[in-house]
Amino acid sequence: MDRKELFLAVNPVFATAKGCLGLLKHTGIKEAAQLAEEIDTTVQGASNTPPEIGRAYMVSNEARYHIGNILAEESGCDVIIDLPCGYVPRGLVIADMKKKFYGFDLPAVIEEIEPAIRKIATKEQQGYLNFRAVDATNYESLNSAISDVKGKICILTDGLLGYFNEPELNSVCENIRKLLSEHGGCWITADKFAQELGAETFAALTDSDGEIIKEMMSKGGAKVADIAVNHTVIQEGTPEEGKKYFAGHGFAISELSYADKVPDLLSLKDSPENMAKLKEAYRKIKIWIMTVNNDKASDTVKGKTFKTEFSVDGSSLFCSITGRLDTITAPDLLTGFHDNNSDDIKEITVDMAETEYISSAGLRVLLSMCKTLSNSKCFHIINYSKEIKDILEVTGFDQLFDMDE
Repeated sequence: MDRKELFLAVNPVFATAKGCLGLLKHTGIKEAAQLAEEIDTTVQGASNTPPEIGRAYMVSNEARYHIGNILAEESGCDVIIDLPCGYVPRGLVIADMKKKFYGFDLPAVIEEIEPAIRKIATKEQQGYLNFRAVDATNYESLNSAISDVKGKICILTDGLLGYFNEPELNSVCENIRKLLSEHGGCWITADKFAQELGAETFAALTDSDGEIIKEMMSKGGAKVADIAVNHTVIQEGTPEEGKKYFAGHGFAISELSYADKVPDLLSLKDSPENMAKLKEAYRKIKIWIMTVNNDKASDTVKGKTFKTEFSVDGSSLFCSITGRLDTITAPDLLTGFHDNNSDDIKEITVDMAETEYISSAGLRVLLSMCKTLSNSKCFHIINYSKEIKDILEVTGFDQLFDMDE
């Protein structure tokens, strides 16, 4: 299994990010077209999308891109963190603002986007560009990625939060609160309204019901992620429940609408009537600008160094996991498993006595390991903590594995 295949097995979601660049390159955004020449933007299944829906996706992606750039410029922060940065050329726009840009994403994305965007960046832009592979659920990963940063930070999350299960979402919120407590600044997101954005765009451009878009986004996201839809406040809660959730994590929220910030879009330059309809529709799409509203002390405790140990006894494979099993470390577990597995293995036991946390990427690797057995009941999880048990129960993985009490 090569490096790209390894990343895709651990977290296939990143592949959909290329679709955003593929859409942007058709809008007339010069930097997007340049970047698309360096990156393969092919997305499996995209050719099956009806043209009306494809157009709505293109328009809404352009709106998201421009609004993120505008809010970054207006944030009052000299450091902009794009989480996830995906494959879009936002770094070039931020660099032209003379602001430091930090593009955070999965290792697979960073390894591809950084050389591509640096290839088209000017010498002056180069000095403002920074890219880091991170796991948003891992505070140490995030904090070390900006260890050289001084002053206020603006964190943009666009299309990220809906992919997390509840424990992951809780971790991300806590991690961002700690970063902002340390550096100051703000967190800007419209992720609570991601599905509504697509629906309102489609409805405005076609004078029809946009619910089909919401249904496609929900089914498509679950299929790509290879996990069930996450039943969190982001996916299913009301806006007021969302505000209450973030307030409970220590954030004060100010709100504005997409209509307040969306510029005239290049993708609709020949259709001013549709642009007017879109601006009216976007009054329903809200952006939350969040700041830390209290002085909670950072209670971060440095975690254990990640490692795995494997041993084979006849037809049984034993694996112990120490530390956090997340996007950054899951490839190591999968590699170790492939190195030690064989057709003779009929039973697998995973010891989690020293496992501190599991993200969706880690769960996906465990499921991959389990699927190599003819009987899933021969895949045992032992010595897990209450925290690990809660994650497995919330995600439904406790029903897939044999969990020895």
